[in-house]
Amino acid sequence: MESFDNFFQSVFYNARQNAVMVTDDQGIVTAINPAFKECFGYSESDLIGNHANVLFTSEDQKNGLFKKELEQVCSEGQSFDNNYFVNKDQSITWVRGESMLVKTSNGDKFIVKIIQDIHEQKIAEIEIRELNDFNENILRSIEDVVIVLDEKLRILKTNSAFAKLFRYGTPDIVLKNFPDIVKNYDKANELIPSIQDVFKNKTGFSNKQIDLVISHTDIRYYDVSCSFMHSSQDKNVLLIVHDITAYKELEKEREDVMGFVVHELRNPLLNINLCNELLSEALNENDVKLAERMLAKSRNNSVRLQKMITELYESTKVNSGYLKLGIQEFNFADAVKEAIEIVEGLKPSYHVEVDGDANISVKADRYRLIQVLTNYLSNGIKYSKGKSAVVLIITHDAKSLTVSVRDEGLGISKEQLPRVFDRFFRVEKTRDIEGIGLGLYLCRQIIHAHKGRVWAESEEGKGSVFYFSIPLVQ
Repeated sequence: MESFDNFFQSVFYNARQNAVMVTDDQGIVTAINPAFKECFGYSESDLIGNHANVLFTSEDQKNGLFKKELEQVCSEGQSFDNNYFVNKDQSITWVRGESMLVKTSNGDKFIVKIIQDIHEQKIAEIEIRELNDFNENILRSIEDVVIVLDEKLRILKTNSAFAKLFRYGTPDIVLKNFPDIVKNYDKANELIPSIQDVFKNKTGFSNKQIDLVISHTDIRYYDVSCSFMHSSQDKNVLLIVHDITAYKELEKEREDVMGFVVHELRNPLLNINLCNELLSEALNENDVKLAERMLAKSRNNSVRLQKMITELYESTKVNSGYLKLGIQEFNFADAVKEAIEIVEGLKPSYHVEVDGDANISVKADRYRLIQVLTNYLSNGIKYSKGKSAVVLIITHDAKSLTVSVRDEGLGISKEQLPRVFDRFFRVEKTRDIEGIGLGLYLCRQIIHAHKGRVWAESEEGKGSVFYFSIPLVQ
């Protein structure tokens, strides 16, 4: 036993990495080794005879941390802990401790607490955790889809944009098989073979454009880049998927505008040139009647051309978000009267019937609402199939004003009805009727700018009803 005591004393005094503190079973310090003094700055006179609770932070003291540790050691013979120790200079050090209950041959009990300084390790762990959190925050903020794949095309890392695109509730889908996920979207099977080539050749690719079918009504376009991660011990690739749908739609819109300019504006220009040639000949031959007819036709084509250019300009402006409203308070009946006068002035053989009370005060852009009314009425007349009248119906309550125009004309099929307010869209059977497919689009944009809505009802061969509604309370 004496040799054991000598062994314990040798370990106690010669240990350099582990600080050792001895207390009685009440927590009163009876001894500290040199390593303890060096680590925490206390001398024996500072601690011996005092309660070891002084080494714990005020928060840990309040929570009774050391008391719980004593109770566990005395009942179970051993305890483990990770917590701060207060140094003599009042700085704190993160430590890991193991406490053991020891009994002497004469029955005395004391507690040996072996303490390791893990402060630098703990700080490094905290810094790594904060760095990971920082990286995760960056990853979450990136709108592009980010995916890290291993050589078996299993997903090692993704961001929230991935979950949004591929309809997963969470981006935490580590080791999921990427081909199984993407096959339902990449119908042309372009992406997976390209990624496999990256692993094979250890060379990435960039700006590869693919189409992904999100749903049966939603096809989106993406620009994909893939990089081989040379720095990783394992063979991994980084995939960046950037949504370019808006760019593609803008590109298509430009093509539509160019197509419109080429096909639609050319006809009135050709007619004007032809009329001018015939007018020149009529003047040379002193044919006054022919000259008058050609002049009238040229004037009509100029008006038609001006209308087309105006509609094209306004549609481009509102599509770019530059539609500004001149809000004022006015009597809606006056706007209705002006719109009817415009339409009946252009089409004197037609008549507009008004059903409902338009005598109501509204706060809106008077010019723009007259534009919508005129367009609705003109369309009703244009597609009325010879009927001499259209009906303008007005209803309102305390919250909203609803206006509709009913005709008994050609009607629209169920398949084409949802698209009548789209830009450049024209119903198939009306292609030979003058128009460029911008009027209803402009109406929708104007009403939407008023926080209202537009819709239509129609039955093929029996006519249509076009509606708009705007709030009366702003």
